[in-house]
Amino acid sequence: MAAATTPKILLVGATGYVGGTVLASLLDKKTGILSTFLPITLLVRGVDRVKVLTSTYGEEAVQPVLYDGVDDLDTTAAVAAQHDIVINTAISYHTPSAQAILRGLAQRKASTGRDVWMFQIAGTSNIADRPFTQAWIEKDPEREFDDAKDDIYAYEKEREAHAPYAQRTAELAVVDGGLELGVKTLVIMPGLIYGVGTGLFNKNSIQMLSYMKSALHYGFGTIVGDGSGVWGHVHVRDLAELYKIAVLDVVENGGKRLPSGKKGIIFADNGRSTWLEVAQGATTAVFEEGKIKENQVQSVDLKVGAVRLAEFMGFDKLESPLVVDAGLSSTARTVSSVAKSLGWTPTRGDEAWKKHFGEELKILLAKTA
Repeated sequence: MAAATTPKILLVGATGYVGGTVLASLLDKKTGILSTFLPITLLVRGVDRVKVLTSTYGEEAVQPVLYDGVDDLDTTAAVAAQHDIVINTAISYHTPSAQAILRGLAQRKASTGRDVWMFQIAGTSNIADRPFTQAWIEKDPEREFDDAKDDIYAYEKEREAHAPYAQRTAELAVVDGGLELGVKTLVIMPGLIYGVGTGLFNKNSIQMLSYMKSALHYGFGTIVGDGSGVWGHVHVRDLAELYKIAVLDVVENGGKRLPSGKKGIIFADNGRSTWLEVAQGATTAVFEEGKIKENQVQSVDLKVGAVRLAEFMGFDKLESPLVVDAGLSSTARTVSSVAKSLGWTPTRGDEAWKKHFGEELKILLAKTA
């Protein structure tokens, strides 16, 4: 690909759990993207973070741009307008910033005449049931969503019309806005993300942290109801590899193999677990570290669970019941057919799943020491 048409890449969320791991994967000297496509631009808050990123990766690899966060829409749109690919791993439920990225990419397309791409992170709580608030009960409790067979977009539109959900609202705004503006979009929708991240800042899963912090605080684990809800899970490093596959397909092949728009909503899972298994795994890790006296998980109702779990995820009391119902108690069985067809071969399975509880706890304890 000639230098004049070399795509420019922007990553939003490079200091986060997923974004930091995606950046490390893209810059991996053995398996990352070709140096031709560097530097990767990063929207970053804080001069101190800029210094850490540039001193670690080098100015030839990353080009941080300071901004005031996701609400800095003017800067977001202006920087996006200078790029051909934007990877948005920042706050998945922040619709205005996602729309600002789309506006910027549309300007880029208008000025270059070339296709532009936005990769948006979402999550399977968008399609999960709501077992305790009863806001949505799936007709078939064993339903399995396959991104190659099912119309995920149509299903989400139906759900959104029934009851808006912030993360789904943002995702659909990306898909619909991309279609309107001529921006190609790919939504990557993982289930429970686990494992120690390889970024420079946040290395822990927010959902795992909620269970571990709760156990450390209360002296025992907590689960809402019987914990029988089922989600897929994926190691954060395997998830980052899927992003890399998508980016490489655009920079090397123009994105010819990637679905986009209404068909561009794909899953990323490599295993399944119940929420009881998650809560027990987190609690056992805390117990084995000698931080609590009993290896016990207590079943509670949604009201109590919202207090004990959501407080460690940064949500207020009004949001907490919905967050715990949708994101820590629900069921969403997914099949990642499209990712596999693109050559995604996740390598971290049952052994990594069992080991990660202790590994993530050590990171958490090191932070709070």
